[in-house]
Amino acid sequence: MVGGKVQASFGNSIKNAEQGIDSLNNMAHTAAAAITSAFAAVKVGQFVGNAVSKYSSFEQAMATTAATANASQVEYERLEQAALAMGKATTKTATAASEALGYMALAGWNVDQSISALEPVLRLSEATQMDLARCSDLTTDSMSALGLSVDELGEYLDICTAANNNANTTAGALMEAFIGCGGAAKTVGADMIDMATALGVLANNGTKGTEAGTALNSMLVRMSSKDVAINAMKELGVSVFDTSGEFIGLNNVLVQLSDAMSNLTTEQLSLIHISEPTRLQLIS
Repeated sequence: MVGGKVQASFGNSIKNAEQGIDSLNNMAHTAAAAITSAFAAVKVGQFVGNAVSKYSSFEQAMATTAATANASQVEYERLEQAALAMGKATTKTATAASEALGYMALAGWNVDQSISALEPVLRLSEATQMDLARCSDLTTDSMSALGLSVDELGEYLDICTAANNNANTTAGALMEAFIGCGGAAKTVGADMIDMATALGVLANNGTKGTEAGTALNSMLVRMSSKDVAINAMKELGVSVFDTSGEFIGLNNVLVQLSDAMSNLTTEQLSLIHISEPTRLQLIS
């Protein structure tokens, strides 16, 4: 009798334990599902939030660009598609591409010009690790200073890339220099490659960016319009203009100056009033 009661009690205990384990197991699965669902909701929320934020930034950038360009609805759609395409095809975001288009519009480039220029400017940005918006801004400002048209963009960017790779400067610093001396270069009709070469030499001697642009601007102004410098060069038998009144080219001027000054003593050099950037950096 006692044995039967003990066995029955023992069986009930086991059954209760099994039910308890099943209950705990169900609770654990329910809790795990709830936790997984909660985390999923958070991740989805973050994803949606990030997507909305990025979309909002892109739309804002496009709105600003379109307003600057005074774009029609059709032109807006073309600008938008160009920015989105570059966002997919390159390492730059669509928002960055739209901001770059905005700087082109600020420079007075029309929609067609901006769209055609976007990828070349973007590729320069990638190649030189320059911020895309800054690259676009410097490109348009420097080309404007030099008096270059959008049709000359490809050649200009090639020159900037070559300077970036072959001189102690960067494409950005070269563009900054061009902004400083572009007006004088345009006035005298200096060759762009000669200018880039001179700025590369200046950079190799420790003068670059805005400082180099100021130095080269001063040199061009002095040698082409200041009586003291012009007379000093005449004493050396050097003229910056040919018989037709055309600029002979920066490289030709510097070669002639170098030859003319090669046999002068230090005392004689000190009496010739030629700008220091010319004497010390470009002739060295």
